[in-house]
Amino acid sequence: MARQATLNTDPGDALNDMISGIGDLGSNVITLATLQAQLAAEDLRESSNRVQPALIAAALLVPLGLGGVMLGLLALANWMANQFGLTLSQSLLLTAVLALAVAGGLAVVAIRRLRVSFASFQRSREELERNIAWLRTVLMHSGR
Repeated sequence: MARQATLNTDPGDALNDMISGIGDLGSNVITLATLQAQLAAEDLRESSNRVQPALIAAALLVPLGLGGVMLGLLALANWMANQFGLTLSQSLLLTAVLALAVAGGLAVVAIRRLRVSFASFQRSREELERNIAWLRTVLMHSGR
């Protein structure tokens, strides 16, 4: 019996240990939340730096491009009417269908490029998933 360990049965010690554990867990969660917010802010800065040239180009391209495309499409429709003996309405409709097909292809390319510019948020998502997994593990095993 001399080798048996003595048990501390003081409920005050258990309560203090539990409060200390909760305080440590809260501190760790706050630290993780702060770091997660800093990572998200850095990812946002990086993404905005990547997308900025595209937005500037789009701001210049839109008014110039719309005007030029409209004139070009009208000229194409007029040429098709004269060249192929179509009425002006038929050539305008055919030109509009062709223009919409080209615009659809360009929209697909633009959407793919925009997705790539926000890929850096993948780091934030992965880190958040790791932090949540860690928190689950700590909470599940804290009673053991």
